Formats: sequence, C-alpha cells, structure tokens
Amino acid sequence: MDFSEPSEAVQIKKALDDFIDQEVAPLENEYDQFLGADYEKEIVDDEHRQVPEYRNIVEKIRKKSVEAGFYGMTMPEEVGGGDVDILTRAIVGEHMANRPPGFASAIFGGAGGPTPILLNCDERQREEYLEPLMDGEITTCFALTEPGHGSDAHHMDTRAEKDGDEWVISGQKCYITNGPYADFAMVFARTSGEDGDLGGITCFLVDKDNPDFEVGKIHRAMGMTPGTHSELYFNDCRVGEEQVLGDVDKGFQSAMDWIGGGRINIAAGSVGTAQFLLDMSVEYARERETFDKPIGHRQGISFQLAELATDIEQVRQLYRYAAWKMDEGERARKEESMAKLRGAKLANDAADIAMQVHGGAGFMKDLPIERNYRSARVFRIFEGTDEIMKRTIARELI
Repeated sequence: MDFSEPSEAVQIKKALDDFIDQEVAPLENEYDQFLGADYEKEIVDDEHRQVPEYRNIVEKIRKKSVEAGFYGMTMPEEVGGGDVDILTRAIVGEHMANRPPGFASAIFGGAGGPTPILLNCDERQREEYLEPLMDGEITTCFALTEPGHGSDAHHMDTRAEKDGDEWVISGQKCYITNGPYADFAMVFARTSGEDGDLGGITCFLVDKDNPDFEVGKIHRAMGMTPGTHSELYFNDCRVGEEQVLGDVDKGFQSAMDWIGGGRINIAAGSVGTAQFLLDMSVEYARERETFDKPIGHRQGISFQLAELATDIEQVRQLYRYAAWKMDEGERARKEESMAKLRGAKLANDAADIAMQVHGGAGFMKDLPIERNYRSARVFRIFEGTDEIMKRTIARELI
C-alpha cells in the first residue's frame, strides 16, 4: 500500500506557497488590521456587514486565484476546473490550514465558490451562472438550513408551488455562508411529497435582485469571520421554470453528495490546524522554562503533546482513506463520517492543549491560539453534528 502523497498534491502545495508569498502575504501586511487582535471590530460595520475595504481584498484574491488556476480546481476540466480529485483537494486543504489565520481562505472561495452541485446546470444556466462563477466574477450561497431544521434538513418548511410557468417559493433559511454577498442562491424547497421525505425537494437558482428575495439578519458567529452568515427570506418569491437546477424533486441527494465532500475537507482542515497548534506548542515547550527546566521535559506537558501528535496521525490517515474510497467510487459514508467526527474533536482538543501548554500567554489575543479555540467549536456542529455522525456510522454498521 502506497502512503505517499499524490505528486499532484505536492506540486499544488508548492505552487500555493509561492502564490501566498507573492500575492496574499503583501495584502496581509498592508491590511493587518483585519488580522490583528481587534479584527472582529475592523471587518464589519455597525450593521455587521463586511466593510467594502475587506470585501475588495477578498475579491482581489479570488480574481488572482482564478488567474493562477486554484479557484474551482476541483471542478471538471470541461467547465474550466482543474479536475483535482477529493484526496488531493483534502491534502491541499490540510496544508492550507497549517498556518496562522489569514486571507488564504479566500483562495478557494469556500461556500461562495463553484461546487459540483452546479454541474447539474443546463446549457443556459452554465452560461449565466457557472461560467461567471468559475471566472470569479460572481459568488453564490448554499441555502439549505432553516431555523427549525438543521440536521433534519429534509423536514424543511420552505415550500415551492407551481403556478403556471413559474414556481412560488415561500420560506426562510438561516446561517447561510456568504448569504449577504451572493449574486445568486441555491435554494432548496419542498415541491412534493410528505414532510421528512428524502424525495420531493428541488433546488432553485434565485438571483439576488429578485424583488421577493431578501437578505435578513446577519448572524454574529463565535470564532468565525464576522459578517459571513445571514438569514434569507423568500416571500412568495417567483422564479421561472428555467431556474430549476437539475431535476424537480431530486435536489436533496445532490445536496448530501456535496456535504459528504465537505466533511472530508473539515477533517483535513482540522488536521492542518491541529498540526499548526502542535508545532507552536512544541516550540514553546522547548523554550519556556520553569524551575530551571524547559516545560517540555515535564511529563505533564510532554505527554499531552504526545497524545495530540498521535491523534493527528490517526485522523490524517482516516480522512485520506475516506477520500481515497470516494475517489475510487466506493461507498464511504461511514468513513467520511468517522473522519469528520474525529476531526472535529481533534480541532477542539488541539486548541485546548495548546492553550494549556502556553498558559496565560495562550489566553491572550497576541497569539492565534484563543481564536482557534473559539473557531474550532463549530466543527462539531456544521456539515453534520457529532450526534448525526455517530448515527450515520451506527447505521452503516448495523
């Protein structure tokens, strides 16, 4: 069995390091107020919307990423992507997470960028939505979660009813990443069947300038980039038949397929973040002395680091195995859920251990540990809670 990284992943990582040094790092130096101790106050205005200066940085990096070939690299070549497989993307994601917080997350676009769901676009939709999205000219958002339905998303309250040649969408979504800034939303609504059915859910492409589509409250999320998530309202929102993405009543499976890949990326990112925190802690443990001895020589510290290093390797191999199975076309629902479950725990444990090793210094905003401590907590919730992961694993076993 070959445990080496794919050559493509190695090449992409090197190219990304060069891109960050040349294009991203200068912006981080110039706009350090968006990365400093008071970044949460600097990034958003009084309405909690990201300020134009910050939005311009994100857009600039996105455009440069398109030119460099990183943006949308997981999409097929036929739509302008790099056709990078799931394993390679995950390894690259781990590499990108193994660094202090910065602007690098804008390189791939996140939830606002191209996703495989949009491969269901017909020819007209590709020209209007997918092509400009791949070119970095517009962004999107994935509107699935609702105030009363997260893990049980297929019980959604949002409805879409046919009225002549149009569909009328009524409902509310919440916690939608890039919701305040998306040029169009991928909106999931029940179009037939009973509450809780996996079938009977359809995805619609809704433009931001639709008069019956409204961006609501911008959420204030713990540890995440401020101003990123919002509520979306659809008030008898009318869209044409041509705005249906894929087949009517079959949108939910597309959503779940996309979320599966997202769980792998969370696990990979958790490994990268944990490795960054471990490296910081090891260096600190070598240098910091108490009672005339480096704290790294004390079992109370060294054993914590040994446990964390072991956990990192376990999750690293787990997510890579899950990604490999998916690339091979094999069912990997159990493995992707295991990787996400353990990855989320790893991210939280790493932040806690790093803070404990650093003591009072780790609790201060001078170091990135406290930010990672806050941002890690959401990993146990989004893209499937811990409880849903355990439920999925148990179902696959039994």
